[in-house]
Amino acid sequence: MKLSDMIKICLQNLRRRKSRTLLTVLGVVVGCCAIVTMLSIGIGMQNSMELALADMGDLTLIQVYGRGQNAKLDDDAIKKFEAIPGVEVAIGKASLNNIGYELTVGEKDRYQMNWANIVGFSKGSMEKFGLELVEGTFPKEPFEVLAGEFAAYNLRDTQRPDGSNMIDRWEFMYSYDPDLGYYTYNENAELPDPYISLCGQKMNLQMYSYEDYDKKYDQEIKITGVVKEDYNKDYATSEGFIFFVSDLQALQKMVFPTNNTNNKLTYDQIYVKTTDISKVEAVEEEIKQFGYSTSSMESIRKPMQEEARQQQLMFGGLGAVSLFVAALGITNTMIMSISERTREIGVMKALGCYLGNIRTTFLMEAGFIGLIGGIAGAVISYIISLVINLVSKKPDFGMVEGFGQWWEMLMSVMMPENSPVSIVPLWLAGFAILFSIIVGLGSGFYPANKAVHISALEAIKRE
Repeated sequence: MKLSDMIKICLQNLRRRKSRTLLTVLGVVVGCCAIVTMLSIGIGMQNSMELALADMGDLTLIQVYGRGQNAKLDDDAIKKFEAIPGVEVAIGKASLNNIGYELTVGEKDRYQMNWANIVGFSKGSMEKFGLELVEGTFPKEPFEVLAGEFAAYNLRDTQRPDGSNMIDRWEFMYSYDPDLGYYTYNENAELPDPYISLCGQKMNLQMYSYEDYDKKYDQEIKITGVVKEDYNKDYATSEGFIFFVSDLQALQKMVFPTNNTNNKLTYDQIYVKTTDISKVEAVEEEIKQFGYSTSSMESIRKPMQEEARQQQLMFGGLGAVSLFVAALGITNTMIMSISERTREIGVMKALGCYLGNIRTTFLMEAGFIGLIGGIAGAVISYIISLVINLVSKKPDFGMVEGFGQWWEMLMSVMMPENSPVSIVPLWLAGFAILFSIIVGLGSGFYPANKAVHISALEAIKRE
């Protein structure tokens, strides 16, 4: 028997009992919708978790701290960390110790900054570290530095009266809500321009020892760029200045010339950036074996990921129960079909039809039921997911005009970056269809074998 003949017989048999076929397909649709919808909610929860973790900062970063003389944070430690498989780069960070300072800029040092967070990164590591520039370029020469994104707002205009000589950006970023009784963050706040743009400016850094306030030391620095705020990489990216570590060492020597500077350059801490989130745990464990203390987002991410995985399994299990019930329906339909077509099976055998062809014909019927139910279930599941996200987001339908805006709104609530409640990726829809076909074939295997073992003579005699 040709394949086309078997497909033709299969479709004829499904159309012969339309009501029974429709009810059986409906069972598969319900089961498919249940499992896809449940898993889509689990995927949505995991996506929301990942977005929340991403807001906390770079998940691939590990902060390393020293622990005694046997675990120094120096260039040797950086080389040791960079040799670990999965490490992209290791960056040393240092700061000024026991030194007070003031920064001035502008004509006749008009603008002053009494405080700033000054840190130093190892040379050549800023770009690898993932610092993003708002404007300008990365420093290359000694005493070329990066300014934090909002460092300019800490400048005080000496030609203005006290109380109105600084721009308080927090007044624009936060506003008091009398209904809530506290300040709320204004995400779309537009900040006024600072008194002066720092990019390209030369500033005077005046330093002094806390032991001798009267003795001042001056050093000119050049701001080559402004770095985007990222607290996970350092607070200096917001309101500070980033130097080379070698420059901080020179400043330290300038203020304390009698200190022993023959020792190797050491860091306050070292940032280790891995190539992927999945490498963090293994890299962190290896660093700890060297005798160092570490800190990362892994301790937060891993329990949250485990919880999300358990929820997905629970949701998937609930959906699988519905699909199992649908599988019983397919089995029942096929057994009834075989009972009704016993004489037909006998005639096929008497005409010399291969047993494999008979088995294939019945398996095709079960597979077609699974295929139709899977496709319909995947489409309906996507519609259910869309409705769930629309209800949760509560968009303003009154502001939508025309098909283009409607389509854009519908697509926006499904985008992962907008944290939808339910997400149906293509792989999940494809898996649902394939799984429905497998369930159909599995459910039809027993009835198909039963059809094969029917006696041809007894089947022909049967009314």
